[in-house]
Amino acid sequence: MNGNNLESDECIRHTMVHQTQREHYEEGNQEQGDGSQQDEDNQDSPNKMWSVLQVLLIVSALGLAGYNHYLLNRGDAFGSSEALLVQSIEVNEGDECYQGGIELQAGIDLNKNDILDLDEISTSSIVCNGLQGSSGSSGLPGTNGISPAPSMAKTEQLPIGDEECLQGGVVISTGIDEDFSDVLDEEEVVSRHVICNGTNGLPGMNGQQGIDGSSGVNGSSALIERHDAPPYLCAEGFILLFGVDDGRGDDVANDELLGKEERRASLKFCFSPLISERITDIVSGISNSLTTTCENAGFLPESHRLIFAATDGVNGCELYMSDGTSDSAELLADINPSGESLPGRDIGFTYIEQSQQEVLMFDADDGINGRQIWVTNGTLTGTFSLGDAALNLPVPWRDGMILRSTSGELLWSNGSGLRSIALHPSWDATVSATLASELSALSAVGSNMLYGDGENLWFNAEDVSGDDEPYRINAAGQLLGWNVSPSGGTVVSGWVSQEHDLFAVAQRGTVRQVVHLMEDGTSQWLTNLAPSSGDSYIGANLGIHLLNNTLVFDALLSGTDATLWATNLSSGETYELSTTIFAPGGTLGGFVSGDSMMFDCFTGAHGTELCVTDGTVNGTSLITDMTSGVSSSVLVDVVPLNGEWLVLSSGQDESMTHGVSLWSTDGTEMSLQYNPWPGSSNSSLGGTYGPLLLTDTQAFFIAHDGVSGHEWHRFSHGEISDDWIVLNVQ
Repeated sequence: MNGNNLESDECIRHTMVHQTQREHYEEGNQEQGDGSQQDEDNQDSPNKMWSVLQVLLIVSALGLAGYNHYLLNRGDAFGSSEALLVQSIEVNEGDECYQGGIELQAGIDLNKNDILDLDEISTSSIVCNGLQGSSGSSGLPGTNGISPAPSMAKTEQLPIGDEECLQGGVVISTGIDEDFSDVLDEEEVVSRHVICNGTNGLPGMNGQQGIDGSSGVNGSSALIERHDAPPYLCAEGFILLFGVDDGRGDDVANDELLGKEERRASLKFCFSPLISERITDIVSGISNSLTTTCENAGFLPESHRLIFAATDGVNGCELYMSDGTSDSAELLADINPSGESLPGRDIGFTYIEQSQQEVLMFDADDGINGRQIWVTNGTLTGTFSLGDAALNLPVPWRDGMILRSTSGELLWSNGSGLRSIALHPSWDATVSATLASELSALSAVGSNMLYGDGENLWFNAEDVSGDDEPYRINAAGQLLGWNVSPSGGTVVSGWVSQEHDLFAVAQRGTVRQVVHLMEDGTSQWLTNLAPSSGDSYIGANLGIHLLNNTLVFDALLSGTDATLWATNLSSGETYELSTTIFAPGGTLGGFVSGDSMMFDCFTGAHGTELCVTDGTVNGTSLITDMTSGVSSSVLVDVVPLNGEWLVLSSGQDESMTHGVSLWSTDGTEMSLQYNPWPGSSNSSLGGTYGPLLLTDTQAFFIAHDGVSGHEWHRFSHGEISDDWIVLNVQ
């Protein structure tokens, strides 16, 4: 089979671990009576270790086999590289592992015989079975239970010419051996996965004999590292890291340490649910610690610190810090000792990753200099003012943030100071002087449009004639402008970029239309929508978004409610996506995740709920009626997450109706993930204050739990984002 099947192996690994383990333990727990309690206590530790071994043997065999094939297919400038091989061997009971275990060995296949010889092993890691726990006290006799049927997996080779795989392949079937026959019968199969061999390419022509190349450098060792799970995420678990000690990025080669850039793959296991909980109670008891002007926060991922504005009822609204768990939350800085500094009131908190440290940018009032731009690295000495700037939302661009000065000039900051954008450290003196001269001829820079896409910075500005038009500064410091409306300026109200081009909503006469700003400085109108009266209001609520080479936006051509529209960039056709979905994005806006976009919508039969679109008519629909009937759900906030979405909303599932809680969806159905205040008549009022803040491992939001008032809560999303394999071993 081809090495390109790594992604298929990954999917199989997750399906087998989640489905087989879950069904095995759930059926066993349901069918055993009270009399099984003693057996469970005595066998708890071996069961956990056996689960680990099962998962490691299956997942490592699939995941690492796919990775090994990937390495076999890689080549360098002088020829093919030696492959990284990983194998496991059984460790007998003895001094090293009292209960036995397995040893994972890895190394480079120097002689290319597809076998990891003894002298090729560069690293190994032993995973021991846990010791047999002492017997617990005898429980009361219970009724005899029925032993759970064991889970099984079988593989079947497909011959060349098979109708499912013309080049042959393998079928992996998993299920429950319900008749205890030690054979997985067809009717017992729960899941079936087919992996096909790739089609052989046609033989190429023989090339000319090349000259002998110079000898390559010695290969690097393969490494395996085992780490305990972060305690703030998982109470009991571990992480296996796999990689090559080759000095990728800033890591050091051949130092026998697996650096961050040297890692190639990882497996993360947790034997209990990932941790979700309330993490603050600044004002002890049921009183709230947050208000509408004291509610914003940011996150420092390297140090795992939540920095937020809160009030303790004594010092006013000041800067607080939490380690992201319920263990502690403390006052970080009393910026305004004589009053309230209200951190993040106007621009919130924005993360900046520096080469030496990470910081958050926010606004605050120290009671002396008025409201200014501040930064913090999570320490008191690292919390200070950068100076005055307009209180507009900072725009990430080129390793820093773009702001506007109080006089309307563009500023850049990496968190250490404020400087003119023309003095960006990546440009020489000539580029800086030229750009400064060009910008000096413009005014009202960024007054209604300021957007960075990593490579380019887009903004509006007025020229010497007073015409307001779009402009762009690229990574080389070159300024380019467009004359979209030759007879006068045009107001830009929505935008999305693609490479060096921009698609924007701009004023064309009295009606908004979609315009394409091309890299050569020319422009082209993409729509010509004619409303029955007044403006088209394109993008007024939903904005404009790019999905699968299609622009999606809202427009109002007749009646009182906007509908959903799309422009296909390949065909140039503009069409309405739905005639039954109204007011798209009127409450929350639109949120792109993967190849689809979620947005709030109104339908006559269901009220205001959540809808999804992929930019096609058939791919546009209501997700589900979270609140049955014509009543609308309470929709608060949405964040995209790896092709899915996390949603703060009220709703109902098969058990009961819930107040505002945290849900997840893949665009087909909603799943309740975390309810801060459980109970059918309770509502946490989540999101009444503050944002739904997403990090690599968790989501943070403010909610009421009925005991502590409105405080910060956290939800660990590792299972949804496929980052962790959770095994609830009983």
